[in-house]
Amino acid sequence: MNYEVRGKGEPIVLITGLGGDVSYWRGMVPLLSDKYKVITLDNRGSGLTECKNEPFDMEVLAEDVVKLLDRLSIPKAHILGWSMGGNIAQFIALNHPDRVATLTMISSYMRRPSRSSYMMNVMVDSVRSGGDLEYLYIIMQALCMTEELYQKMEEKNNYTTWKVNSTLDQFVNQMAAVDGFDSRSWAKDIKAPTLVIHGIRDIMVPKYMSEELSAEIKGSKLVVIEGYGHTIPPKQYVKVFLEHVEKHPIL
Repeated sequence: MNYEVRGKGEPIVLITGLGGDVSYWRGMVPLLSDKYKVITLDNRGSGLTECKNEPFDMEVLAEDVVKLLDRLSIPKAHILGWSMGGNIAQFIALNHPDRVATLTMISSYMRRPSRSSYMMNVMVDSVRSGGDLEYLYIIMQALCMTEELYQKMEEKNNYTTWKVNSTLDQFVNQMAAVDGFDSRSWAKDIKAPTLVIHGIRDIMVPKYMSEELSAEIKGSKLVVIEGYGHTIPPKQYVKVFLEHVEKHPIL
């Protein structure tokens, strides 16, 4: 598994989403590492993490994170997951409640949106038919960003895009894990202190899905971020996240 550790203090694990790698958190880590030990990782099926080319599910991805904590001799940590990372985080909290000091989910859900799944799987088919995997990432990014951001890029004639972090087969395996995830019957069993964050302009995952997720977890706090979509700059939520972490220190 490819992972990075920065800083010292109580451990915080940041888990990225579909097709992402450790670079997704380059804006978040510096905001935390002066006070906390921050662990980032490439999930199975993306980045530099090595794995067999075979199917896996979200529970396997969660166990990968727990095994990493074991390797780092970390008995308990604050867990933050973005998008698909929120699915992984839910399984960690369900299956290993003693390992989770706090749970934070950004742009997450209990069951992935049908429209977004359909679009991503159609893009997979287009790549299989001869398209470039880069275009799949371009479309995925477009679903994660806001209209205002694309207007700015249009004005500058400079469209920045995410780097391709997986092969097609690896992406397909992660996408299948997303499609197979459904916590609607057991999210209510999560006991960790929970914070749910969502961008009000999210078109990849509608805001009501985070509202439903938060409502299932007793005592959960929901924070809606104005002006942002599926991808939210860390500076927009780091304060509320740190308040959540500081409220529930690791004893």
